Amino acid sequence: MTLKLADLRRGDADRYSWYPTFDSAVAYENEHWWDAPNYDDDSTWYVQVLEDDAEVARVKLDDPGDINPEYAGVPIVGPERLEILFIEVATAAQGRGVGTEVVRALERRHTDRRFFAYSKDAHGFWASLGWERFDHPESEQSYGPLFIQSGQ
Repeated sequence: MTLKLADLRRGDADRYSWYPTFDSAVAYENEHWWDAPNYDDDSTWYVQVLEDDAEVARVKLDDPGDINPEYAGVPIVGPERLEILFIEVATAAQGRGVGTEVVRALERRHTDRRFFAYSKDAHGFWASLGWERFDHPESEQSYGPLFIQSGQ
């Protein structure tokens, strides 16, 4: 599968009117993730993922993102870190390995970065990437596991 990653970033001129130009005809299970950008936050950007010019996934990144130090055994990850806030595969494209290929494409594209993500219900997905899992000492219902891309 050949995927194209298109960065969608707000510019200064678009500060309060910008919205990512995702394909509104493509169905997602978590539409509320993509409702509106936070206009006070310059650290996030979106990635639209296309296959044969059709949108198959979306990603929201936070640069650099914050790692909660309360998670047990977490290594120090410096300013090279890059957080995947949300990643979602379009409903019609699920089950074909698109999510894995999107993360691998991001890793290839940003070789100088170290990715991490907090998991709500996708623990198996993040573990399947070979990322290290870290658990918060409190309840998993309150704090999902943290997954960090294996050391570089």
